[in-house]
Amino acid sequence: MLIRAVKRYYSTAQVSLIQDGRGYLQYCMNHGINTRSTVFRGTFYELYVKQFVESNLYAKGLIKCGGAYDNGVDIMGYWDLLPFYKLSKQIGGSSLGKIHSKSLVNHAKELESSLKKTVSLQNDINLLIQCKNTKKRLGAQVVRELSGIMEYHKFKKNSTFMFIVSPHPLTLQAISQLDKSTFAMISLAISALVNNNIANHYDFDQWQGGVLTSVYINSHARNLLSGLNIEQQLGTFIKDI
Repeated sequence: MLIRAVKRYYSTAQVSLIQDGRGYLQYCMNHGINTRSTVFRGTFYELYVKQFVESNLYAKGLIKCGGAYDNGVDIMGYWDLLPFYKLSKQIGGSSLGKIHSKSLVNHAKELESSLKKTVSLQNDINLLIQCKNTKKRLGAQVVRELSGIMEYHKFKKNSTFMFIVSPHPLTLQAISQLDKSTFAMISLAISALVNNNIANHYDFDQWQGGVLTSVYINSHARNLLSGLNIEQQLGTFIKDI
């Protein structure tokens, strides 16, 4: 009994060190992990999402927590908003008259126009990511739970964002709940990953899906991101499936 417990702990510890999808598939192949299991699907989805936001949304320093002791947060790191600002100037200018009073642009250390230089767009924006690889749309209860987690951990409301990632858009009730939250929360719908190649489920390149299909930014997040043209820029990644 003790030996089994030790082996299970060692296996869990090994998995927690894996921070990319290819490495996880290699681990699963070496240990004969069932790729149809709920645990596999959830973990692989989390690692894919981590890679997606790093590659496309300028997230950095991301660490996948996961497991029973993740305290309700799958992935933690930072969100570099400076590239969004630079591109926003090219897209439509950066007139202060169009920027919300709570916008991070008004407090950015990197910008000469900032009223109070208290936060770095490049290094000070905390990012939390919670993945829910479900077959149905997430409801209001999930949003309430995640808001509670952010409240419990005392994350700074004006420099912390949470991405809620699922294969499907939120329900209307969940969107309503999202907008009631005093935390900056963004819903990303990233399609489920599928592999129809029966011969090799452990080949990363055989997996398809993982497409961003919709984005919803709640009111508080929209205010903080005012002036960055975030919705327009994220819209370039959205695809119909």
